[in-house]
Amino acid sequence: MRLKLFILLLLGYLVTWAQSPKALLDEVVQKTFAEGCVAIDFSAYMDGSNTQGHITVQGKQFVLETPGMKTWFDGKKQWTLVEENEEVNVSEPTEEELQLLNPYAWMSLYQQGYELKYGETGVPDVRKVIMTTTIPREEMQSIVLLIHQTKLYPVRLSMASRGGLDVVVIDINRYEVKQHPLPAAAFVFDKSQYPDVEVIDLR
Repeated sequence: MRLKLFILLLLGYLVTWAQSPKALLDEVVQKTFAEGCVAIDFSAYMDGSNTQGHITVQGKQFVLETPGMKTWFDGKKQWTLVEENEEVNVSEPTEEELQLLNPYAWMSLYQQGYELKYGETGVPDVRKVIMTTTIPREEMQSIVLLIHQTKLYPVRLSMASRGGLDVVVIDINRYEVKQHPLPAAAFVFDKSQYPDVEVIDLR
């Protein structure tokens, strides 16, 4: 009986491990959006500097906080608060601009225009997915994701632009699923909370 149970568990593990990179990312995306709202603490490294941040993601909406700056995105419109300048810039970002802000923007990228393959990690229960663009002039040339195999969320994301420059590495330090979805207003800049801030419309 124990032997049969062991064999069933082993087969289930091997089937999961043998799934295609796209199938794995499909599961991660499905789980993330099904959970509704995810709160993430992260560390980002670029050009020898690093910063800490927090992002709350709900579907295509997010709120991003880094030292001295806070960004709200309601799925179309974006508000960026620069505390030092005491101003908020309002814009409607492109998909390319969102990729630089939202670590979860890769979710819409892997489905088309990228070749996917696995790489080696040497870490149990962590899979490496390498995304390489098939579009010659695409600004984001490659994206490497480290995915927790059983919990189905990214633990590290690295991106390289054309020519291998501007490499960005993002480590996920904390991943928390919110029990209840946030109201739409949570992803919109509230002027009443910042009465002395100047609003600059860049649209």
